[in-house]
Amino acid sequence: MLSVGINRLMHVTIKNVPWKFKHGLIRKCCHFVLSKFLSPQKLQHIEIQIVGSKELMNKEGALGFCSVSDDHFGSGKKVPVWFIIEIDTRLDFNTLFQILCHELVHVKQYARRELRETYYPRYRKTWKGRDITDRYYSHSPHEHEAFRKELVLCEEFFKLGV
Repeated sequence: MLSVGINRLMHVTIKNVPWKFKHGLIRKCCHFVLSKFLSPQKLQHIEIQIVGSKELMNKEGALGFCSVSDDHFGSGKKVPVWFIIEIDTRLDFNTLFQILCHELVHVKQYARRELRETYYPRYRKTWKGRDITDRYYSHSPHEHEAFRKELVLCEEFFKLGV
């Protein structure tokens, strides 16, 4: 049985996601993955909104996205705590959780300030202090980390007997 310590660690909302029977599992997966990387003190401030999007792959060329909402809108917080994960609603069960784990690695990267985006005076993206703004997606170190960890995290989560 999965024992992740869900109470009061973080808040996960799910919007426009047709997999109603999977909502609890999606929340548990979020808690499981992020508890591997973030302290309980940091987890209690994290808010994640999972948003389903029809045909995301056809429209945007991706199965999922992670964005930092409070950082982008000038909340003044030093560490971002509000994230939106958008996931294509046409995914099968296994791919859904694999993509969710991938995007949760990005949440970890933003929350630990490994990955940062600034918009003023011009857009910049940095990874561990190095400017990666002009790197191709396939050469981005934050994507390499997310791809390396997505399957491992997904398999660990399901081995817990959820």
